[in-house]
Amino acid sequence: MEREKRLETWMDLYTQRLVRLAYTYVREWTTAEDKVQDTFVKVYEKMDQFKEDHDPFPWLARIVINECRMAQRKGWREIISVLLPERADISSEDTFFVMESNQKMYDIVLKLLEPYRTPIILYYFEELSLKQISEILGINEGTVKSRLARGRKRLRKVWEEEYHEFGQANQSC
Repeated sequence: MEREKRLETWMDLYTQRLVRLAYTYVREWTTAEDKVQDTFVKVYEKMDQFKEDHDPFPWLARIVINECRMAQRKGWREIISVLLPERADISSEDTFFVMESNQKMYDIVLKLLEPYRTPIILYYFEELSLKQISEILGINEGTVKSRLARGRKRLRKVWEEEYHEFGQANQSC
């Protein structure tokens, strides 16, 4: 019964975050939800492999990413996404402009190659530490830092080319 209770708790705590993460790979909400369900089935079967003293989210996120990659290898269709929540709090008067900018930025993030897209999403949208991202992706923390830096550079370049707003937005900060 303890396994069922733990799984139920994890499902309550992490389902929404995992679905958003899965969505960045499969680009379809129903497919993302399916991949998260598949993840929880695997988690239940392999729960004895989880180390009790660790945060479960990185372990769950790694399984979701693997499930999504398997789905992509099977030729699943991708669909353009909608905005994920932003990392920083904003004032109510700036909500409209921030939402519009975030939608544009998120669309650009989704255009990045996977090695840059995933660390940016995990760091900025899921607010994970470099160490957690390193564990999820199975790469060194230095590699995570490099991918974040390169991803930000590519984001800035595309933002400036497509929207010509970076300089204006940057001046107000």
